[in-house]
Amino acid sequence: MPTRLTLLIDSLAAGGAQTQIVRLAAGLDPTQWSVRLAWYNPTAQFLQVPPGVESVQLPRRHRLDPQFVGALRRLVSRRETDLVHAWLPAPALYATLAARIPGSAPVLTAVRCSPSLFDHAPTQGRMTVLAAHLAAATTSNSHASMAWLQDRRVPAAKLQFIGNALDTGIAARIPSTPTQRAALLTSLGLDPARPPIVALGRFDAFKNQDGLVRALIQVRAQRPQGVPPLLLAGFLEDQARVAHVRRLAADAGLEVHIVPAVTDVATLLEAAQFSVLASRSEGTPNVVLEALGLGTLVVATRVGEVPMLVGDGETGILCQPDDDQALAAALERALNLPTAARHALGQRARADMLERFSQRSIVDQYAAVYRRVLAQG
Repeated sequence: MPTRLTLLIDSLAAGGAQTQIVRLAAGLDPTQWSVRLAWYNPTAQFLQVPPGVESVQLPRRHRLDPQFVGALRRLVSRRETDLVHAWLPAPALYATLAARIPGSAPVLTAVRCSPSLFDHAPTQGRMTVLAAHLAAATTSNSHASMAWLQDRRVPAAKLQFIGNALDTGIAARIPSTPTQRAALLTSLGLDPARPPIVALGRFDAFKNQDGLVRALIQVRAQRPQGVPPLLLAGFLEDQARVAHVRRLAADAGLEVHIVPAVTDVATLLEAAQFSVLASRSEGTPNVVLEALGLGTLVVATRVGEVPMLVGDGETGILCQPDDDQALAAALERALNLPTAARHALGQRARADMLERFSQRSIVDQYAAVYRRVLAQG
């Protein structure tokens, strides 16, 4: 009989953690695992539950909603599941606290960021540490976060690094045609004859879109021929930050297009001059993994596991985070690369991603952790 596994997260919005948990649910062998995907935030659902995976949305009007507490207790009960894996700080703490009740299944937690996030969000850091102490095991896509947890006396034996999985669709993808790429750029208000620099991600302080604009302004000042347009695509909930970036670009006369999250990310990345991650903090960013997997040149800051993904000068270009001048120099390097050299970097990157981050390899690593926890009783 398959082992009953419950995967808990806050929502099925299209964030990096949400994308990875859905890939995990889809990849586990249904003859060995009966997977239930659970979430509770009544936000817009962008990701689809994979075929054959049970799903449940827990009722939650507020943190102490009695219906939510009752549903959470049932969710972790051994009557309903054999194992729970809760991702992100709040779901992890909710699940580990609920599992203190006798008759509960073992709970694992998942940390999905670098510890610099907790410097800016200390409450999330405290939740993460408490949940990790209470959990049977904790997975993380960041070695730095594992070291941070060990510094807070979480036993190393309870921690397991597991990277992000490359989308199987990217691994098997037939590249888009010039016509498809031109049509997508046109639909986004861009001139297909001038492929953009692309930066994907939600608008927040950690993604550092304003720093990217400032760096590109520096580059343009040194290039008589100008620079390509910049396309920023992602969730635009932080309207104040969006407005700030628009003003910054407008005041400098820089061509910057800001659009909501794009559905056809793969074609957009294939249409780009290159992809940029200007982040101040990351775990293992999906956008870097996917761009590399598509053979798109990546310029990125040295945050989280990015240096593990990108070899500077070998499969992409790296620079120090939170440094406009360093980012400008990296952008200049990318713009100066001949087409043949850019293509060669992209092809090396794609081969490397397919070898190290296949969905099968990552799912097998999770399954091994689950079996180890179950064996411990």
